Amino acid sequence: MMHKKSLAALVATLFAVPFAAHADVTIYGFLSAGFESASATGGSTPYASRARVVDNNSRIGFKGFEDLGNGTKAIWQVEQSLKNFEQGGTTDAGVTATFATRNSFVGLDNADLGKVYAGYSDSAYKTLTAAGINLFQDYTAENNGSGTGVYSRGEARLKNSIHYVSPTWSGLQFGASYGVDEAKTATANKSRVSLAGNYTNGGLIVAVGFDRQNDTSTSSTGATTFTYAASGSTASSVATSNSGQNTTYTKLAASYKFATGTLIGAGYEFGRFGSSSIGSNLKQDDWTVSLSQDYGPFVFKLEYSQLGQLKGSATPDDYKAKEYTVGIDYNLSKSTKVYTYYAKINNNTKQNANFYNNSIYSTSYSSSTNTAAALAAGDDPKAFGVGLKVAF
Repeated sequence: MMHKKSLAALVATLFAVPFAAHADVTIYGFLSAGFESASATGGSTPYASRARVVDNNSRIGFKGFEDLGNGTKAIWQVEQSLKNFEQGGTTDAGVTATFATRNSFVGLDNADLGKVYAGYSDSAYKTLTAAGINLFQDYTAENNGSGTGVYSRGEARLKNSIHYVSPTWSGLQFGASYGVDEAKTATANKSRVSLAGNYTNGGLIVAVGFDRQNDTSTSSTGATTFTYAASGSTASSVATSNSGQNTTYTKLAASYKFATGTLIGAGYEFGRFGSSSIGSNLKQDDWTVSLSQDYGPFVFKLEYSQLGQLKGSATPDDYKAKEYTVGIDYNLSKSTKVYTYYAKINNNTKQNANFYNNSIYSTSYSSSTNTAAALAAGDDPKAFGVGLKVAF
């Protein structure tokens, strides 16, 4: 009997050790699928109306820490996209999901001094200037764009980067990011610097940010359209090496949520671009306004965003765009909701602003390379969809 008890205790101990050692590991993420009708018309190459099943930015991540004492922890995270539901896991631009495609890093976190980490991660500009006004985040209807959308085009996820985020002091927090250009040449160092901060007090959030990509100008493959985006993107205009020329963004955003469940918010961003095939010293601003209302399990949402004149070009009004978005969420539980939305972008004749998630491509459709697919200038994308999101 004693032998059996000792054996049972040993087996229990062997199983308990791994669980205790990994008790600080968290698995998180969500699955979000939608069914929508999408089209893009108005330009020279329309995208005929069709039904499609879309993955609204589903992901899975693993994160954890080790307590090093004195208020310091070693931290790590590995996160990857689970897209796409459509076409067996390949987008219209030929892009497939791989491991660690999203925020993945290792670093140190001190309660008094803040957090420093290195890897592949969102810039401080992206993480700290959201201000709670991106009401359709992760949907096709999301207006933020990392260069391709109508609003907040300075956002980026930086490869080969190091980041710092401060603790929150009386509602104030700030951060900085530096993206290393490991493909630096003798004439250009396309490193990236990002600075941002925000202030939170009850329902109020105010945020400001600055982002600069050094030795970078823009080159338009079509010589007519202009949608600035990072090299390798699906936009018609991409970042190219150009010594002495920089691309910068400055943003101010704010929101306030009342006790009644009403949220109002607005954001303004100013972009300045180096010389390009379209003109020199280009400037373009963008802005958005957001409104939402909680009503029991429902959330009613409305956004309007606008991309302004491309100052410095011969025809500045031709590069303007507007986006209208309306939607409703219904929360079935704390982790599950159904949603519906309608979004439309109106592009002027030389603009090709696109949906950030589940973009519409009217040229080089289903290409095997993600640098070929693009939205034709003047095409107006629109989408109406319904979906289900389950978080874990």
